[in-house]
Amino acid sequence: MNDRIDIHGVRISNVTMEETVSRIFAMLEEDRLHTVFTPNAEIIMQAVRDPSLAALLNSADLLLADGAGVVLGSRILGTPAREKVSGIDTARALMRWKTVRPTRYFLFGGKPGVAEQAAVHLLSDYPGIVIAGFRNGYFTPEEVPAIVEEINRSNPDILLVCLGAPRQERWIEANAAGLQCRVAMGLGGSLDVFAGTVKLAPEWMRKAGLEWLARLIREPFRWKRMLDLPRFVLLTFRTRLMKKRV
Repeated sequence: MNDRIDIHGVRISNVTMEETVSRIFAMLEEDRLHTVFTPNAEIIMQAVRDPSLAALLNSADLLLADGAGVVLGSRILGTPAREKVSGIDTARALMRWKTVRPTRYFLFGGKPGVAEQAAVHLLSDYPGIVIAGFRNGYFTPEEVPAIVEEINRSNPDILLVCLGAPRQERWIEANAAGLQCRVAMGLGGSLDVFAGTVKLAPEWMRKAGLEWLARLIREPFRWKRMLDLPRFVLLTFRTRLMKKRV
């Protein structure tokens, strides 16, 4: 089975949630930094316009299909993803996983106070984990070396970088040589959800692929960025038609 499927030049890992969790814990046994990115349809469209972003995404050890749009796109293109594997669901699955020793997490991102609040909720919901440290996502370039040192000092297994895409992926790439954790994951606004300051779309909307609508209702200022969703669908159908003609 082909482990990667090509969606407009972005090579998504064709894995289930169970396989994703198993692979990430296997990464913790290897003495190097692994990256896990979670692009949705919007990010894939950004990568279509920016080859450097596409190359960065494709360099990840795991590139997960975050969103119903990505899964739909894969089916239209004739290379169906086995299931949606969203970033926040992956983080929750990792924290539920029973391990010999508690997995250590560092939470990086969000407004001041959000990471701390997320830590409190996560420790309550997943008592088998350790929150090794946390830090908000507001900083200057001059502060980055101190942030990397703070992360390394806390000795985390998994670093959750929640700066929003593609900023978080570029931050991980720029600082990969200095980070001493085993896994760095880009998780967008997950800390806000963990902290309880933002709610996920209802489960029925998530299953129906309507997360974008819930987000638009919650954050109407994002409407311009969300125009990439119909662009993604149109590009996908056009690509499919071109393949049929060849």
